[in-house]
Amino acid sequence: MPLNSQGKLIIYCLNVGQGDTTIIITPKNHLIIIDAIRAKKIENLLDQIGFEEDQKIDHLVVSHPHNDHYSGVNRLIKKYGAKEVTFSSLRRYEQRVPGYVGIINTAAEDNIPMNFLSGYKQMNPDASPFLDPKTFGLELLGPSNQFIEDLYQSGKLEVNHYSIVARLVWGKFRMIIAGDAQMENWAHFDREKMLEDPCTVLRSAHHGSANGTQFERIARLNPRVVIVSSDPNGKDELPDLIGCTTMLRYHRKSSNPIVALTNLTGSIKIEVKSTGSRKVFSFGESKSDNIDINQAAALKRSTDPTKWKDLTLEKLPS
Repeated sequence: MPLNSQGKLIIYCLNVGQGDTTIIITPKNHLIIIDAIRAKKIENLLDQIGFEEDQKIDHLVVSHPHNDHYSGVNRLIKKYGAKEVTFSSLRRYEQRVPGYVGIINTAAEDNIPMNFLSGYKQMNPDASPFLDPKTFGLELLGPSNQFIEDLYQSGKLEVNHYSIVARLVWGKFRMIIAGDAQMENWAHFDREKMLEDPCTVLRSAHHGSANGTQFERIARLNPRVVIVSSDPNGKDELPDLIGCTTMLRYHRKSSNPIVALTNLTGSIKIEVKSTGSRKVFSFGESKSDNIDINQAAALKRSTDPTKWKDLTLEKLPS
């Protein structure tokens, strides 16, 4: 059955606590999922938008081997299947993570084509493999083998450095889903001139932490909407003080963008028309609640749904 995109690009950024889950319905009704936790919540949303178990997910992207990005993937593959799965590079990755390896094994057992990304990949699920300004495109930016090797030799390599950054492109619309990219990742992409263009929406790196969030970076990308997927009351207390201060500073820009924290706004839906116009909605549910797609409330730039000043003050040492 159709997913009812009605020729729009529809993006759901789910409120899953500290973690990432992004569900994308392309203008021609292809389904892409980037990272997945809280599988029951994802299944409930897919039921509501008309996705059935005899359909397959067109593309699954697992940004890197951290549980708060992949814990729901195995269940989704077993229930729906997938036409393709992209994993981050595993070069020099010596840590054993049974859950992550389990996803790879499940995909292999089901003969699902798999990619282990190093560098760059672009695709157009709605048409030809080549990006066309009039059609939806997905770009995946991964750390190169040399980048991983250099960090390994310097003793600085950690799991977040493997993170894939995704960019959605449709006409003038750009959205960057930054995974857990760290400052070293951003510097690498700068050297390769891969993330120079402004974007419309930014899903903030590493849940708004200081390691992945920098005001100069966000200001250069100049997004109209920033989404921080996290729970400041969770075990890692992200976004941290520097992250909160950065978001407060960006929110106070004269152009007054939307800067939202999913813990307070609930899941966020973005609808984009072919003209480039967009609407942003929030659902207000907690991380453990299912979304009711009929209960979306518009998010407007004139409001501060997260109250970044209050959150920043709460983070200050007593």
